Amino acid sequence: MKLNTKLVVTQIDEYARTNPSRVWAAIPVDDNNLSKGFKDITYGEFANAIGHACAWLNATLPPAQLPFETIAYAGPKDVGYPIMAVAAAKIGRKLLLPSPFASVEAQSHLIRASECKTFLHGEQNAAVVHQVLSKSSGIEAPALQVPPLSDWLFNEHLASFHFEKSPDDAKNDPWLIFHTSGTTGLPKLITYTHGMMAALHDAKGMPDAEDKSMLNHFANRRWYTPLPSLHVVGMVVALQFPILCGGVVVIGPAGSGPTTPTAAREVMIHGQVQGSMVSPALIDDMCATAEGLECLRNLDCLYFAGAPLSPSTAAKLIGHVPIKPAMGSTEAGAYFLRITGDEDWEYYSFLPGMGMQFQPTSSGSLYEAVIVRDAALEAWQQVFHVYPELQEFHTKDLFAKHPSRPDFWKYIGRTDDLIIFSHGEDLYATGMEMEIAAAHGSISAELLPIVEDANRNCSELVKLTAELILFTTAEKRLVRTSKNTVARRESEELYRDEIESLYTM
Repeated sequence: MKLNTKLVVTQIDEYARTNPSRVWAAIPVDDNNLSKGFKDITYGEFANAIGHACAWLNATLPPAQLPFETIAYAGPKDVGYPIMAVAAAKIGRKLLLPSPFASVEAQSHLIRASECKTFLHGEQNAAVVHQVLSKSSGIEAPALQVPPLSDWLFNEHLASFHFEKSPDDAKNDPWLIFHTSGTTGLPKLITYTHGMMAALHDAKGMPDAEDKSMLNHFANRRWYTPLPSLHVVGMVVALQFPILCGGVVVIGPAGSGPTTPTAAREVMIHGQVQGSMVSPALIDDMCATAEGLECLRNLDCLYFAGAPLSPSTAAKLIGHVPIKPAMGSTEAGAYFLRITGDEDWEYYSFLPGMGMQFQPTSSGSLYEAVIVRDAALEAWQQVFHVYPELQEFHTKDLFAKHPSRPDFWKYIGRTDDLIIFSHGEDLYATGMEMEIAAAHGSISAELLPIVEDANRNCSELVKLTAELILFTTAEKRLVRTSKNTVARRESEELYRDEIESLYTM
């Protein structure tokens, strides 16, 4: 099927030329005092900042020896990421986006695997970047500090650097290099082409794309996600939501750590946010205070992504704000979903054009979502551009059937969370964990009745016992992924000795 693809890079220039006052993003006036409000950034200003970044890169980087050479960037959580991303494309480079949450070893692996030629960084990232490069033996990749963002964003007008290629010529060109979380080993590089970064636009051409789908939900709203733009979700919200879907992205303060509930609330209030895509953990924390709960209830729409949302939290929100599930992966991009009603808030209804099938697992009641390759759906199955050798992509996401609606599926968790015991019984750990955690028990004796309630849903062979409950400590916190979910294998390794001792007592 022939699609009228619009490229992010060229669409920015189109808006800057035809409607330069159109708003692309909003950024804090003062990162340390969000009550001072947010400043709108227009497409004219965005394109000009990209032009200044291009000029600096061309003057600073050594000439490329090969097409699409890789450069890396690590900076604060601000609009520097999308500016650098588009500038890299315009000068013919790929941009690697290493996560600061990854270990030095993992980041060094990414530098080597991508054959990175230069590691660009903000001032506050210098120490980590130099540490990473010191561990990247065999790779000559100098570190270069970029100018302050204000030098590009609020500088005098500069003639635009044009991106010369047409959508057909550029759609398969590599552009952005993301990576997997690496919770089961070293992270894997996932390279996005220009066509893959136009997915939300191209998906509107699906034969089954409907008015009541997420594809038509992002226009004319101010959107915020705490995920930084180095993460694929953050970059989609920063580039695809506004440029291809007609929204405005609201960027939070440029801190280095995870977003706190207070910070998220202040961004939503003072940034006049109308829609947000947030992790369930952050939603839980915001709903724990009256101020946070009121803030979420005042949104037009709230998407949760990365894990299931607890029913107790959802109950506080339903009837006040539409809550919707969002889903995707670094490899497969966004999963295209229908918009569901409040009664089905925890169910996912996938557009058939995705080619999603549900294959039963050994548990009998749970199904793994599998994307099955179909030549007729090629334009919307980006995972097979990433893995062209595959005919099926096993997402490792587990679902349960809706009791009465055949196209609705409840997300349960990951296949990694399904524990198969030697006696043949299985236990889905996350469901039990959520039930126990929802009670907020903090002392062993108080926790036991909650555990007994959770055990009622389990076979006798997999019930929890008090003697095998281990409490984590503040000094050894569970390892978290960039989505703030628990990295199970790494956390188990962290507590290996304590777990072993439970079984030898």
